[in-house]
Amino acid sequence: MENTSSSRPGPSIRTTRPDTESITAAVVTAVTEANGTEPATPLYEVIDPDALEALYQHGSPEVSFEYVGFHVTIDSDRTVSVADIDL
Repeated sequence: MENTSSSRPGPSIRTTRPDTESITAAVVTAVTEANGTEPATPLYEVIDPDALEALYQHGSPEVSFEYVGFHVTIDSDRTVSVADIDL
């Protein structure tokens, strides 16, 4: 689907990634899909990727944070939800 406006391609995305994919890679992939381009800001500038990975190696409660204009939520089942902060 072609985006003809200058706004982001979609306001939100929700995806469950396989256990074999790192949770940090899943976050970057989901944000890239929602944003239409890879984030210019590295994830490590927003949240500690090692701590995030450690949480999901043993299950985790829901984790939420803001990243490049999106609200990111990771559920205990590794579902990554990305929503535009402006919505």
